[in-house]
Amino acid sequence: MRETKPGFQVPEHPIRKWYEKGFLLAVEKPAGIPVHPTFDPNRPNLEDLVRQQEKQPELRLLHRLDRDTSGILLFCKEPTKNKDADSILANSEKTYLAICVGIPKEKEFRVQCFLKDGKGKVSSVRSGGKKAITDFTLLSYSKEKNISLVAAKLVTGRRHQIRFHLSSIGIPILGDETYGESSAKSLVPKPKRFILHSYLLKFKNEFDEEVKIVSEPPSDFQSYLHFFSGIRFPE
Repeated sequence: MRETKPGFQVPEHPIRKWYEKGFLLAVEKPAGIPVHPTFDPNRPNLEDLVRQQEKQPELRLLHRLDRDTSGILLFCKEPTKNKDADSILANSEKTYLAICVGIPKEKEFRVQCFLKDGKGKVSSVRSGGKKAITDFTLLSYSKEKNISLVAAKLVTGRRHQIRFHLSSIGIPILGDETYGESSAKSLVPKPKRFILHSYLLKFKNEFDEEVKIVSEPPSDFQSYLHFFSGIRFPE
């Protein structure tokens, strides 16, 4: 990453493209960059960076990742195909990797609730919220360090869904200052961001082909993997 004049980070290298065919384009989002324009016009955002890089001003981002989340993002290249692209994404399978403080009690589990947007965060409500469902799998853990590596498969796609769900069951994502609990302690170095990565995207494209995109975790995520053993990543 390099800094712009106001101190904002922009990638040192071109945005990596994972997939491009028909009206779809999949890229790698680095951590630390918002996906959409913010109130500060000087702040770089991924959508504009990809549009500039590909020289396609009509590129449309189909979904979002939080600023500090890294990994796969999908774009539509043709405005006339936006509805088709939305349908493909709606029927896709999205899996994330997260490193959590604490160890879940079960190997596989589902968390669901109704989430309502608030200022800078979401909360669980009994009425007036949107249903949020995530399926989790414990991939590995370290009792010594009190951390776990978890795969999260989205059933719904609400704002901050994975982060809130993991915090709600007492295993917040490592480095998450918004949803992390002060009582949650780990014996590993504190990261500069919360450790959440969009790892796997599966979908059927417009040509009826099954597509699978895998994004290896970035170096800051990888630096924690040596604490775990016997990892079998999702396929």
